[in-house]
Amino acid sequence: MTVRRLILPLLLIGTALGLQPAAPAGAQTMPPRLMGTVEIPSGNLAALPQWTRVLEKLDRERSTIARCDNDADACVSAKMIAWRAKVQEMKSLAPIDQLRATNLFVNAWPASGNREAYDAEDEWASPLEFLQNTGGSENFAIMKFFTLRDAGFPNDDLRIVVAKDALRNKSHTFLAAYHENRVYILDNVSNTIFTQDRTNYYVPFYSVNETTRWAHLAAPRLAGAAHGKSN
Repeated sequence: MTVRRLILPLLLIGTALGLQPAAPAGAQTMPPRLMGTVEIPSGNLAALPQWTRVLEKLDRERSTIARCDNDADACVSAKMIAWRAKVQEMKSLAPIDQLRATNLFVNAWPASGNREAYDAEDEWASPLEFLQNTGGSENFAIMKFFTLRDAGFPNDDLRIVVAKDALRNKSHTFLAAYHENRVYILDNVSNTIFTQDRTNYYVPFYSVNETTRWAHLAAPRLAGAAHGKSN
């Protein structure tokens, strides 16, 4: 049997098992799938009005933030001074240290119920609204997202994730950050950042950044399980 005739069956077997050939040296690799899910991307953010409101609100806040960055006396609060100082400090850090610093810094803010802070059960807050009222897990994730973005972290490497917390049987929101082909979870319930394999109790519903939203579906089982085979 020639080498070519030997390789072809191996490639077919690998495809059937869902295996991918190694990428050539220097080729761009695909990022890991979030929590192993099937991801369905869309560039239409209109389906997430809470998020688009945050982006529009932030556009209006940018002039206030810029004045604070240029002159501490122009900052509207001591909390804003602390936030902008942290952003400037983080710009000199390595990406993994930016993730750790952001998680610790934002988690130091006391959480509050959205009903108490915003008179709504599920209110997504802009950064300046967070500094004033904090809120629930979604607002911690949003604040971490924009803190990292202002420190120079790429939009494509960040996602706000809305998920089911299977341990506590409730919905929960956190920030996922992609770095060196790993997904790190920045969560307001822990000051330690974990890779996603350590947080398999989260089941993502959807995720979003400034340009894209993703729907998440459970990955199909292996062929044997899908056909009801058992031992």
